[in-house]
Parts: sequence; C-alpha cells; structure tokens
Amino acid sequence: MRALKIAVVVMGVMIVVGLAVIAATIVGRLGGKTEEPEPAVTMSLAPGAVPGAPLATFDPANVPLPAGSRLQQIVPAGDRLVLHLAGEGGRDVLMVLDMAGGRVLGSFLLEPAR
Repeated sequence: MRALKIAVVVMGVMIVVGLAVIAATIVGRLGGKTEEPEPAVTMSLAPGAVPGAPLATFDPANVPLPAGSRLQQIVPAGDRLVLHLAGEGGRDVLMVLDMAGGRVLGSFLLEPAR
C-alpha cells in the first residue's frame, strides 16, 4: 500500500510539472519574442569586395546545354554554380559551372532507378 501512495504522489508531481512547462511555453510564444530563422543559403563577399560597390563587368559565357533539356534550378555553391537540367525520360543533369570564368567544370547524369 505504501508503494501505491508513493506512485500516486510522484505521478501527481509529474502532472503539475508538465502543466507548468506547457504554460511557460504558451506564455513564451505569446510574449512576442520571435527568433529569426537561419538563412538556408548564406552569401559571402569575395575577398576584397566592398559591400554596396558596383559589380565588376564580365564577358558573356556560352554554356552548352544537352539537347532536349530544360533549366529547372540554379543553385550558388561558393565560387561555383550548379544548374539542374531536366532531361527527357527522367534523365536529369546537374551541371557545375565556374562562376569566375563561366566554364563547365563537370556534370552529373541522374538516371532513374530500374
């Protein structure tokens, strides 16, 4: 019988603590303090670049795309640019470009599993 009384007291304390945590969470969220989420992609300036300065000009770069492909997405990755190209029959291509020179560094052919 003594063990049952101890169990009831412990469970009662756990209920009170749980309700206090819930109340504190609600008050904290209603209190108006909002945290800014971390950006998914962080952009950094090139070494020696000045914020707000005009960008340097560059010559046009011709990038050959595979026949029948469509540009789906462009993702910056440091000093590189990744192009996601949707190909025919589900054969997508990830093409990696050098942003400084505009040349193709390589590509990955994504084939559907069989």
